[in-house]
Amino acid sequence: MAQLVFVHGVATRDTPEYRASIANREKLFRELLFAPNDVAIHSPMWGQFVPSISHEVFSTDQGVGTYSLNVGTAHGLGAGLMGAGQVEGVPDISIGAVGKQDPVAALDAICSEIADRATREKRNLMPEELQAFRKASELIASNSGASAFVGDADAQTIADLLNAGMPPTYGIGSLIGDAVSAVTDRVCNAASTLGFGAIRGSLSPAIGQFMGDVFVYLKEGELRQKIRSEVGEALTKAHEGVKAGKGPLVVVGHSMGGVILIDMLTNPASSGLPEELKVDALLTVGSQPGFFAALDLLAHNLPVGSQRRKPDCVEHWLNIFDPIDPLAFRADMIFKDVIDLSFNSVAGITEAHSKYFQRPQFYARSRKRLQGFGIL
Repeated sequence: MAQLVFVHGVATRDTPEYRASIANREKLFRELLFAPNDVAIHSPMWGQFVPSISHEVFSTDQGVGTYSLNVGTAHGLGAGLMGAGQVEGVPDISIGAVGKQDPVAALDAICSEIADRATREKRNLMPEELQAFRKASELIASNSGASAFVGDADAQTIADLLNAGMPPTYGIGSLIGDAVSAVTDRVCNAASTLGFGAIRGSLSPAIGQFMGDVFVYLKEGELRQKIRSEVGEALTKAHEGVKAGKGPLVVVGHSMGGVILIDMLTNPASSGLPEELKVDALLTVGSQPGFFAALDLLAHNLPVGSQRRKPDCVEHWLNIFDPIDPLAFRADMIFKDVIDLSFNSVAGITEAHSKYFQRPQFYARSRKRLQGFGIL
């Protein structure tokens, strides 16, 4: 038995899509990270306390006079950085070709698309989809991901390998194959259609909501206290489970969730946490504790001016990030005794921040680290 506290990141609200995402994420934690052991998962929803921001705030390109020299649009930008059609001399791109260069990133991208589809359809992952995650995780853990992309490595071949061992089910093979094909389309679009509008349309609201959630937490007052109480209640329940012999305790904080955790765990007493609280492993994922600590906005456990250290109640701290994620930062340059870990992906800059828990790579490598610590 184990206890897992998952503290979500910015721009997270209680919607049907997010509920489906929670269910599938927790299933992956159970089957890929903690299996065969059971795990109690605590998921505080602190985003409910943050005021909503009208999406119109971010619509800077609609109904607004142009502040420019009116020299027209550069050739090709109307359909992306490379124009509308296939550019001469640019080779065809497929996820199979990507997999030959970086099989781990390719497997991550395929499974992320599988999870995305389940979320869009507001449903749980099907057994065959979970099998694809398991197979991808096994390939990554055994350093044999390249075996999924030998030869032509078309969509159906990759799908068949990821579903190996499952009884044939009508329609499911094509479902996995469609996910592989969708990733190929996305990779091609990344090379040909990432115009400014596509980037701005998704990145601007993400950064705006990130800033809004950050300001709400950092500002002393009722909303900050509600957030800390919600997270503190989950940590206390997990701690009680550990005291009852149902440990160890693993805590995961995504994005601003990692910042909140570092701030609270650095001074547990002032955060209303049990004095004897012990966290066996803390994983901050796509997070910013190093950034906010550098600005001196987080709690101290040493005199001001001294190098910070990880919270005393935390045995092991891993800070995990995708280098392309614009909202993720290193921590080892600010904190002592934290391990920074990075990994690559096929996600674009607008998606990297939200895809960590849809990647088999995350579960396979986190499991190996926790096993190395003697936690699993």
